[in-house]
Amino acid sequence: MSDAPSTIMAERPQPGLLDRAATTVSWALGGALFLTVGWFAMEPDDPLGPVSAYARQGGLMMLIQAAALSGVAAGLATLIAGRRVADIGTFAASLGLAAVSLRGATAEYLLLQGADHSETFEHSIALSFAIEAVGWLFVVLVAVAVSALVMRWCFGSTETPDPKRADASPDVVHLLAGFDFPRMSARCFGVSSQRQTVSTDGIRHMLITAGVGLAAMAVLSAGLRWRSIQHGQVCFVVAAAVFIGTYAACRMVPVRSALWSILAVGLIALVGYLWAALRPEVAGLPPNIPSSHFLRILPIQLIAVGTTAVLLAFWYVFVPYSEANSGLGNGGRAPERKGST
Repeated sequence: MSDAPSTIMAERPQPGLLDRAATTVSWALGGALFLTVGWFAMEPDDPLGPVSAYARQGGLMMLIQAAALSGVAAGLATLIAGRRVADIGTFAASLGLAAVSLRGATAEYLLLQGADHSETFEHSIALSFAIEAVGWLFVVLVAVAVSALVMRWCFGSTETPDPKRADASPDVVHLLAGFDFPRMSARCFGVSSQRQTVSTDGIRHMLITAGVGLAAMAVLSAGLRWRSIQHGQVCFVVAAAVFIGTYAACRMVPVRSALWSILAVGLIALVGYLWAALRPEVAGLPPNIPSSHFLRILPIQLIAVGTTAVLLAFWYVFVPYSEANSGLGNGGRAPERKGST
């Protein structure tokens, strides 16, 4: 038996009918905003093109508009269901981004277009995807920050509930990704360092998520070498790989929020696309079949679907714990599950 103090566990609260309805409405709102207003901001110049910053003029302005819409979707979803579901705003925004990407074509469009201009087009596309992935990660982080702002403004202090306001569940406050930014959250939201993940643990968690996710993505993509690119295949591979990576990291190095796994999705994108840019191309493949499986994935889908999978995995792994054990005893980590010693 370990000498460390045991963690008092609480039962996982079961959402009521109103909570479930609010959650469903927030998800639908995120999808509706991006499929209507968002489509006008992100629609490719070619009606047959994909949703990508490189498929329309003014790609940077497209990302800025998407970030603004992401903040609006996250804020509204947090107002509707943020009291009972942590990071519901970020989930709604990432779900909307994933949904709008399905209205466009797959990465095959860009591969065929690049093949007409250069023999080494895959390397240039991979570098472009890496840069674009950073932009979409920024869009998701805007949703994370806005969710934290709305929680702080509408539901009182992160340390003690405001009796004049409808306070949020303590578990939601402890789990919110926007409250876990090192230093920044303390300055902007008044979150004490004791309620944040230790930075070294966060970095280890991020690296494990990225490493396991990359390995799982390689395994899941092994049988797709000669298959045409389809949205369903791409989204499944990303979602499954990131879910596995987040689950493994939460078991090995627990953290207080999903922030570090969300950052790991960005790391997966950078490592994957940079590897695709550096590896030699496979001869004999048709132009619509890339040498690297990462080039099957549009940056918006890797970041949006990956973030959605992160939050689903984190909600699944999380076990509520008592307020009495949420202090310094766990060293900034999430509580252990029952049966641990």
